[in-house]
Amino acid sequence: MKKPFRIKSLTAVTLLLAGLALILWLVGMYLLTALTAELAADRYLEDSEDRAVLLAGNARLSQAWKDPDRDQNFWERAVWETVAIGEFALGDPIISGNSGFLQRRNNEEIFWANAVYDAQGNCLAGSWEDFFYFTVLTEDQWKAGEELSRYSARAPFRRDKLVEGGLELVKYGFHFDAAAMRFTGTFAGTEMTLTRAEYISRDELWDVLPRNSSYTVSNLVEEAGLTWHLLYEDPEAVPAGTELVTLYTDNFDVCCQDRSPSFSYRGNRYDSVAGLVEEVGPTLAESSQNLSRYEGGDLLIVSTAYYEKHESENYLVDYHYEADVYAGDQLELQFYVVSAVWCSPWDTAMGELRNIYLITFGLAVLLVLCVRAILNRQLIRPLREVSRGLNHPEELVDAPRAGAGWLEPTELCRGFNDRMEQIRLTRNELTRLKTALDYAKTAEANRRQMTSNIAHELKTPLAVIHSYAEGLKEHIAEEKRDKYLDVILAETGRVDAMVLEMLDLSRLEAGKVKLARDTFSLTKLTQSIFDRLERAAEEKNLKLTLDLKEECIVNADESRMAQVVENLASNAVKYTPEGGSIWVQMWTSQGATWFTIENTCTPLSQEELDHVWDTFFRGDQARSGGGTGLGLAIVKNIVELHGGKCFARSTSSGVVFSFWI
Repeated sequence: MKKPFRIKSLTAVTLLLAGLALILWLVGMYLLTALTAELAADRYLEDSEDRAVLLAGNARLSQAWKDPDRDQNFWERAVWETVAIGEFALGDPIISGNSGFLQRRNNEEIFWANAVYDAQGNCLAGSWEDFFYFTVLTEDQWKAGEELSRYSARAPFRRDKLVEGGLELVKYGFHFDAAAMRFTGTFAGTEMTLTRAEYISRDELWDVLPRNSSYTVSNLVEEAGLTWHLLYEDPEAVPAGTELVTLYTDNFDVCCQDRSPSFSYRGNRYDSVAGLVEEVGPTLAESSQNLSRYEGGDLLIVSTAYYEKHESENYLVDYHYEADVYAGDQLELQFYVVSAVWCSPWDTAMGELRNIYLITFGLAVLLVLCVRAILNRQLIRPLREVSRGLNHPEELVDAPRAGAGWLEPTELCRGFNDRMEQIRLTRNELTRLKTALDYAKTAEANRRQMTSNIAHELKTPLAVIHSYAEGLKEHIAEEKRDKYLDVILAETGRVDAMVLEMLDLSRLEAGKVKLARDTFSLTKLTQSIFDRLERAAEEKNLKLTLDLKEECIVNADESRMAQVVENLASNAVKYTPEGGSIWVQMWTSQGATWFTIENTCTPLSQEELDHVWDTFFRGDQARSGGGTGLGLAIVKNIVELHGGKCFARSTSSGVVFSFWI
């Protein structure tokens, strides 16, 4: 059966806290953003409600109305310029946001549309049209070095026919990047059908500009041979075979505005703010309407300015009365300007509150982590420790603890710890009894093993003594009487030596041996022992190498250390095959004295190495050489009584025994 899924308490608490904090944060930020958006909308309305009046009252349009004969078509150029200048539609406060709070809005995030209508509601020009407007210089005037003319024209264009990068160029300060333009196409009145447009780079013009001397742009361009850069090309704009003309200008500008996003307004959907102005603009010829509206996240600010004439005087007003409403002499409407601004106060609010979002979200996360840590420390961790202690009491190290001031976890931990203390006492008693039982079993096993080993070791010499004693009693081979007696004495001495070693080992293991502390040279002691074994080594033709260059002075029981060295040396001589080698080395390192003896022989297996220091242990090669099997056990006990340690390992050609004290 599949185990049901169980979520951890800490994970559940973390998710609940995070969810609650997120909901509260979202609600709080929504309310704050809504309030900030309302403040932004009020500021936009206050800063933008008279933009159309500013447009209609700008210098060119006012001069064109008051002095229409100033230039040949100065009025038309003023209209084009009015709809093209976006800054007048927005105003400095709404663009730069220099009023302190809510100052993040810029003109790339606000969209606008301007239009000029005549008294009948006919659109004279709209900002949604893309066109160049310029003072006209014919090719002859350009080559003659003329600079200004009294005639203006415009050249509509299609954005998709601009060269690569041309749209960005004309949209953002084109009159700062270009010093002059050349237009090719057909020309009729004030409208030019454009097939090609080129420009002179202002930077290139500045490079050849003479200092402290008069000049005209046309002369400078022609004399320096500056390159005309292609900006626009549409050869299909006019029928093939049509005669084309070329016009020049060094006084020009462009109308090319960004299209706003689509929005809903009074139940209708508009693709852009320009579409709204184009639709409702003609309806404002008869009377003014308040078209500004704040719906959802969209703020639309529409303003109008009317030029009216009364008794030969011109007036600029922001409201136009219907004929049956105005009580006095009727004002004659001449033309009017419509300006619309679209923006999203919510975008403004979110841009202004961006840092507040980050700070409050960080504080919310920090609060969740703090509350989580408190709940984990005061409640969840005590419960987890109690649960682990109940399920795995053997892994419990520290007693579970609950934080101060939390009643239920404190009582739970106190009751659990009291119960675990009782269990711990019971477990300790069981452990003590088990240890005693294991010790008794081990002691009994050792006693039996010891009895078996003693019986095995004494069996052979006693059998020899018994058989030779019977031979003497029966007077068998009287001529060998002395030989029999020698064998009996030798075996008796062997048994006696074995008993003495067993007694010595028993005292060492029981800790009843008191070590003397003598200061002596272990090097000289080792040399003297091998001097006594020199003859035995020569009989087996052994190669003996003593690396005793360093004088090793130790503070130990000299007689016992002599017993250790002699046992190791005797074993090496005894178990090294004829013609073999023995190598002895001694040195001092980090306050300890090391002794190593290596002899050639058949390497011991790992199992034999694990038991080589045990009592009565002898490998197969040892049995052929006799011995009691107690020597290495005695060596180990003596070295450990001195605080040292013994080691044994096999090499590719023999065995190495070593110790340090």
